[in-house]
This record gives sequence, structure tokens and C-alpha cells, in this order.
Amino acid sequence: MHGILPDETRTRIKKTGWNAPAHQWFANKGLLELKELIYSPTFRQRGIYNLSQLDIILSEHEAIVSKGEARDNHMMFLWQLVNLELWLRSIPA
Repeated sequence: MHGILPDETRTRIKKTGWNAPAHQWFANKGLLELKELIYSPTFRQRGIYNLSQLDIILSEHEAIVSKGEARDNHMMFLWQLVNLELWLRSIPA
């Protein structure tokens, strides 16, 4: 990154990160894709998820984001769940 970033930024010890905007991704069209994943037979038959609790969490999340709110939803949990499921699907059977 030498020559691209200013030296004061490039050599700074304390770095600043940011979260992915999953709260936006898991609203509208992204919410539909999330539900497709969670309600898919592969996901449902995996046997490692508490499906009744997950249905409650998804319903709560949908109610919150339908109001346009980004706080106090289940975005972080759902983000981790999606990543776990996609990772599991990438492992050869």
C-alpha cells in the first residue's frame, strides 16, 4: 500500500474497521433470499439448528426491519448463521 495510502494512515497502529451493512442486506430482497436459505430442505434437514427457535428469531427480525429499523434486530446472529450454512454447503459430502 506504500505510495497508495498516506504514510500516517498506512503506518497507524490503531486501525479502524467497519461492519458489513447486513442490516440492509437482510431487509427487502435480501430478506427473501435469507428466508429461501433458512426454509430450504438442505438447511431444515441438517439437524443442527433449533428450527422452532429460528422461526421465532426470523419472525422477530422481519417485524423489526419491516418498520425500517436497523437497531435491535437479529442481523448479527443471522449473518453468522448464513455464513455457517454457506460454509457447510461448500464442504464436499
